[in-house]
Amino acid sequence: MTAPPFVRYSLAVDAAAYDRAVSALLELPASGWQEDAGGERLTFWLEEGASAAPPVVRALHELEALGRLDTAPERNDWQTSWRRLHRAIRVGGVCVRPPWELATPGLLDVVVDVGMAFGTGSHATTRQCLAALQELAPASLLDLGTGSGVLALAALRLGFTPVHACDCDEFALRAAARNARLNGLAPHFLHADLSDPTVALPAAKVVLANVALKPIAAYGRRLASGPAAAAPRHVVLAGLLETQVDEARAAYPQYAERERRQDGEWVQLTLERAG
Repeated sequence: MTAPPFVRYSLAVDAAAYDRAVSALLELPASGWQEDAGGERLTFWLEEGASAAPPVVRALHELEALGRLDTAPERNDWQTSWRRLHRAIRVGGVCVRPPWELATPGLLDVVVDVGMAFGTGSHATTRQCLAALQELAPASLLDLGTGSGVLALAALRLGFTPVHACDCDEFALRAAARNARLNGLAPHFLHADLSDPTVALPAAKVVLANVALKPIAAYGRRLASGPAAAAPRHVVLAGLLETQVDEARAAYPQYAERERRQDGEWVQLTLERAG
């Protein structure tokens, strides 16, 4: 089957607006994206024709207001050539690495070949979640917006079980399944849209949501309207800008704030069910 054509978008953005640009990018159905090491450019890919959808139009307009956005048709081999920026990272006792780098002795090893999905471990929000996971007692876990699967796989390495990983993007789920096979691990994958309250989600003691503000708030409303006995003990929220924390926090009135991490404009909250 012939792969669909893609368009490459390149956003030059000042450091002061960089995190806001990443937040806007997370609202797009982007088939892969990368951050330049210098922190001044974001590159992402959309299927040809995707830019006509109203939500995509709004997100692209937001990005254009934050910097200079250039577009160009992408060559056929882009899906492999962009991987050269993927490097190993260490957070606590966990090392996330691409398959072409060697494992680090003494660390829990997570191999991630990013493919077309978000999640190399290098972004601040992923690092925050990796740190938060290592401070919670292993239990059942639900990873909302799994992307490349990096957090679900790290959770399994840390002893969480069972681990359910869901995403609304089929590209992401395929990439996550490939990464699970690379690691010899088996999370339970689920195709689900968090904004749809009719979609059933597995119960878990720990829920991890490294996603945008809208699905974070939607999940909070789901918990508030559901039975207390089925609610998770801990909820880890990430992907939040500092300016979004109050709105996200308000969606979880039945939870107390256990810990907060901040890296630049990015904030991660670990919430614990009250009572």
